[in-house]
Amino acid sequence: MTPFTGRSGQEMTTALLDMRADDLEAVYALTLALKWPHRLEDWRFMLMLGAGLVARDEAGTVIGSIMWWLYCTDAAALGMVTVSDSQQGKGLGRRLMQAAMERLAGRTVLLNATSAGLPLYEKLGYVTTGAIEQRQGPAGAIPMVALEPETRLRSVGRNDGPLLAACDRAATGLDRSRLLDALAGIGEVIALDHAGEMVGYAFCRRFGRGLVIGPVVAPTQGGAKALIAHWVGSKTGEFVRLDIPMESGLSAWFDEIGLPRVDTGACMAMGPQRPLPDGGARRFALCSQALG
Repeated sequence: MTPFTGRSGQEMTTALLDMRADDLEAVYALTLALKWPHRLEDWRFMLMLGAGLVARDEAGTVIGSIMWWLYCTDAAALGMVTVSDSQQGKGLGRRLMQAAMERLAGRTVLLNATSAGLPLYEKLGYVTTGAIEQRQGPAGAIPMVALEPETRLRSVGRNDGPLLAACDRAATGLDRSRLLDALAGIGEVIALDHAGEMVGYAFCRRFGRGLVIGPVVAPTQGGAKALIAHWVGSKTGEFVRLDIPMESGLSAWFDEIGLPRVDTGACMAMGPQRPLPDGGARRFALCSQALG
């Protein structure tokens, strides 16, 4: 184990180790103590798709974690940065971030920051690129959203994986096909079709204390509303959550359908600038704040 000096000036012996499947119960317990909503199943899903580090103290207790997911050959999402209450303010969060950034050198790294984490990320060189808002509450019956001519919602078939990936790439500029395939294995997905072409989609899956709707991709606000309304209306009585970009223009509509804003966060990036996608589609809800 490598000693390091915390902000208090006290030398501490803490090991940063590759996250393994048998670490997940410990990191899950850590997030329970921090009152995060993630289930053990959510941790397993994230580790299946990515990698991470855990911090262990001299007694072998897990006191922190960080994870990342590779998209394309030159981009990654970073998240699940946790530090136990007993270690807050001692520099462990910075050390975890620096270790992960060494692993991701040369990539554009994307993250969504809480207000608590924002100062650290800014000091490390991350730049704010946007904002998100967390919407959640019990799903209820809502009016159907009218679609444009030749546009319909349809089920997604077994052979639609490449179409989902292409639609997602048009909105994000990233190759997230592995993530989308994994989401299809644990959740449900509906497609937005225009004149026989898939132009949008929306996933719904179990997460945290209920369901999460996302990612959602569509060419217009109307298409996004129709996709989201399908899931909210079909899950009446369930607790649902969405993490949406503030620039989506849907904030007032979410107020109308009874899903209030409960939190906000900052979208941040560091590393080589990537070209903005110009595929005519937009992301209206994230998969999660960690996965993007």
